[in-house]
Amino acid sequence: MDQLKRKKVSIIVIYSVLAIFALIVLITGLFPETTVDSAKYAAVSRYIFESGDYIHLKLFGVPYLQKPPFLFWLAAISFKIFGISIFAFKLPNLLFSILGAYSVYRLGSLIYNKRTGTIAFLMYTLSEAFFLYSMDVHTDLLLTSCVIFGTWQLAEYLENKKAMNFFLGFTGIGLAMISKGVIGLAVPVFAVAGYLILKKDFRTLFSLRWLAGIPILIVILYPAMKGLYDQFGFSGLKFFFWSNNIDRIRGDYSNGRHDYFFFLHTLLYIFIPWSLFTLSAFFHDFRTLRNNSFKISNIKNGYCYAAIICLGLIISISSQQSPHYLLPIIPFIAIITAKFINDISHSDIWPNTYRMMLIFRSLIIVLLWPLIILMISFFFPSKSLLIWVMVVFMFCLMIFSYIKLNTKLQKLLVPLIITISVLSFLSNTVYMPSALKYYGPIQASYAYNQLASDTESLYTYDYYQFETYFYPKRISEFVNKDQIVSILEKGSCWFITSENGFDTIKNSEKGKITEQYIFPYKQLTNLSLKFLNPMTRADELGKIYLIKIE
Repeated sequence: MDQLKRKKVSIIVIYSVLAIFALIVLITGLFPETTVDSAKYAAVSRYIFESGDYIHLKLFGVPYLQKPPFLFWLAAISFKIFGISIFAFKLPNLLFSILGAYSVYRLGSLIYNKRTGTIAFLMYTLSEAFFLYSMDVHTDLLLTSCVIFGTWQLAEYLENKKAMNFFLGFTGIGLAMISKGVIGLAVPVFAVAGYLILKKDFRTLFSLRWLAGIPILIVILYPAMKGLYDQFGFSGLKFFFWSNNIDRIRGDYSNGRHDYFFFLHTLLYIFIPWSLFTLSAFFHDFRTLRNNSFKISNIKNGYCYAAIICLGLIISISSQQSPHYLLPIIPFIAIITAKFINDISHSDIWPNTYRMMLIFRSLIIVLLWPLIILMISFFFPSKSLLIWVMVVFMFCLMIFSYIKLNTKLQKLLVPLIITISVLSFLSNTVYMPSALKYYGPIQASYAYNQLASDTESLYTYDYYQFETYFYPKRISEFVNKDQIVSILEKGSCWFITSENGFDTIKNSEKGKITEQYIFPYKQLTNLSLKFLNPMTRADELGKIYLIKIE
């Protein structure tokens, strides 16, 4: 009995440490600066906060069209509560994702059982996709949270016929649409329609009751549509309902190339450490379906597979492809994978399959822990004793888990949970803070905040990203080559510019450079081994200049 109690205590300790450490990972992700598109969204949010205009979105004084406003509204409200900071910008996205994670649990429980729902919750929240997009804020994690919430509520409605579930389902869809457009409507429609078709419930599928959801969508969409119409007319509405999705698929915003295997190879890393389990689940389900003469035993599978197949095909044929496009179906993938892992872990029917999953588990661990060691000791060596202690402790905990955890499910999940948590923790505390030191526009913005007086203007020339519209104390004003002479004639201002821009300003007859500061620059969205390797890093760096003109 004492031995049994000690084992239970050991399990409780392991689970408690994992929960606390996962929370630490998510919190540490709120502090590293954000760049490129995420910085652009922060800049739009800052404009809303400072102007008080939540309807007419603008970026550096120009009407902004590319994304709907929900993310910006949440961030602006957070700025109002906490002040302008990167923490305040990221926090609402993370908090809203908790609703999405809970929805994954509830939908998984509804389709299968509570244990499957719990496993799906763990796989979703403890995946590279969730950790990455909690830190690097895009509209996609917010979209995903609203999509899975809306789908769960509509599934509850079809199960129990409660009006509140219907209302909340369409509320989730409406919020998803003002997060990223009609894709927020499409994915829940795919899921619900797939289930009803498998059920052969065409009466419900084509019921006029669904039209009752339109007023809910209209109320939610109205502020966003008004802002688009006021600034862009009907072309703004067309962009929202058509161009932003259909034209991207057709290649109007890209080079028109197709990677038909994009879904598969992107899933391999975006859903680490569970991706090999997922591919196995797909294969297992197909084999089972074939062996059953294509008779579906659980038609509620339709919720997940309809969403995965439909959006997966769309992404595969699209001419514009990006890893975060997969995010809206990651919750459904997590549920399918959780069902597979639950089945093989609590049944003796597939012993060979379970052993193969153990091999996949070990393979992922063998691949990721050397990366962890390289990150903390070679790529960006950490001098923090606390970070080293936490990493060593978690590694020891993983070894301890091999010894103390004896159920099939525990053996599959816990070592991978520890591994992905440590990798994400180091990404937040070591990699991003270190790499951002080489991101010149942010460092130049901070230098301007210290060096410039409150009355001295800041301009950006020959640099086309958006960090200088969020991080400086005064929002930078972008100037082109035709404007440069008139700006230089004014004197007493600051510029953030590239090497070419610096040469242009230096060779101009107008204005005089009285101060100049040089910052290393590496675009962090284009990583390379040369940059990660300290020996060759300098070869990958450009220069960003902060200069004062008198």
